[in-house]
Amino acid sequence: MTTLLDGKDIASRIMEKLRENFSSIEEEYGVRASLRLILVGGDDAAAIYAKAKLKRAKRLNVDAKLLKFPEETSMKELISEITSLSSDRDVNGIMIENPLPKGLDFYSLADTIPYYKDVDGTSSRNQGLIVNRREFMTPATAAAVVAIMEHYNLSGKVTIINRSPVVGRPLINMLLNRNNTVSVCHSKTPDLLEYTRIADVVVVAIGKPLFFGKSYFTERSSVIDVGINYVEDSIKGDADFTELNGYVEAITPVPGGVGPVTASLIFENLYKGTLFQLKGNSKKL
Repeated sequence: MTTLLDGKDIASRIMEKLRENFSSIEEEYGVRASLRLILVGGDDAAAIYAKAKLKRAKRLNVDAKLLKFPEETSMKELISEITSLSSDRDVNGIMIENPLPKGLDFYSLADTIPYYKDVDGTSSRNQGLIVNRREFMTPATAAAVVAIMEHYNLSGKVTIINRSPVVGRPLINMLLNRNNTVSVCHSKTPDLLEYTRIADVVVVAIGKPLFFGKSYFTERSSVIDVGINYVEDSIKGDADFTELNGYVEAITPVPGGVGPVTASLIFENLYKGTLFQLKGNSKKL
């Protein structure tokens, strides 16, 4: 029987703890944590994700605002805005919504955010801290995979099918930091099955709906599906859930797996950063 790796349950526990944590900040420091989301252009998916964060922020009594900019906004203008937000002591967290319009460099913009306000965990400073085993703010999707694995006591040989700075690259080092043995695959890997079938845990994140069926796994495989693909009026993962449920050892559903945990851990980063700033530790890490 396949174990369903329930992200909603994990997210609910995280949110409950975060409500307590943000309340304690208000009580101790008289400060309501604040988050600023930067949305450039009219990408529908980016707008949907931004609105979802605003709803979650409301549940946590976080002061979150969405700052919208037209598609023709230049790098110079955005850097100026981010610099202003970065120097504002009343702003505790900053996040740039992806994807950005063509001509804008997301990672250059992320590097203009102070690492202790980088709730996306994508700046070079925060990524470097992961490599050096000094994790602070970590990319929320990678952190969600780790949270699910820890909650369900999953470990051992892990194959990651993704090498992006948002998922694969930080996740490699986060799993190594926890003594897992990690293999990384990508679009140029000649034989994926050679890596997926020997793994205890396989993390799939390639953006192709229902791509991974039974042939990629064994009955002892645990599958963590990071894929979010819009197929007609539904959301599908990269793994064929219908085919794998009842065959593999464990699997995350889509939706209801990695997604809710990711959304919650963005606010875990905000909490860490806010507390870090209030304690005057901005130059200590």
